[in-house]
Amino acid sequence: MRTPSPHPLVAKTGPWAGATLLVLLAVVALYFFTGAAASDPSRAPGAGAGDIASGPADAPLTVIVYSDFQCPFCAQYAPIIEKLREKYGDEVRFVYRFYPLSTHEYATISAKVAYAAHLQGKFWEMHDLLFEHQEEWAESDDPRPYFDSYAESLGLDLDQFHADADAQSTTDVIERQAAEGTAAGVTHTPWVVIGDTAVLPRSFDEFDKLIQEAL
Repeated sequence: MRTPSPHPLVAKTGPWAGATLLVLLAVVALYFFTGAAASDPSRAPGAGAGDIASGPADAPLTVIVYSDFQCPFCAQYAPIIEKLREKYGDEVRFVYRFYPLSTHEYATISAKVAYAAHLQGKFWEMHDLLFEHQEEWAESDDPRPYFDSYAESLGLDLDQFHADADAQSTTDVIERQAAEGTAAGVTHTPWVVIGDTAVLPRSFDEFDKLIQEAL
């Protein structure tokens, strides 16, 4: 994969990078390991034909995740979701919904990039790349060269990729899903719905247990 060189203005010095990492780790630890997991009836719309999903439409259980590609907590969840998708196969349908946060500079453009990849049949592959390399594009002056390098590595048609990312129809999908999420009570990312219940699993084992109970 071609990796763009970072702009010199965003190069990090050692001490500052270390401090930033420690703060991030502390925040992540606080998020994942304090308090009881939420467990409330969900008002999120049920999965439909227009959703981006992995797993059969007639699976006995659906898991919906509202997510933001620039959210560090969502990046923590991404490998958990991947392991669960591999484990449950045809038993569980995993649905991804866009919920870009206004506090993240590149949340919307990264959502557009993911949807453009979806239109060429590579959503989950782009999903994984965006989360795996979140730090490099999220801290750049311009994430577009990084997004292009990911698209190239997936064999996407770049002209179509750019056209789809810029299309009003793509913006409409993202804004509709975000608005529906807000109306359903989504307040942060990741926001997870297992069956008809909004939950906040903090580990693979907890997530796995909740799925098994729902099945």
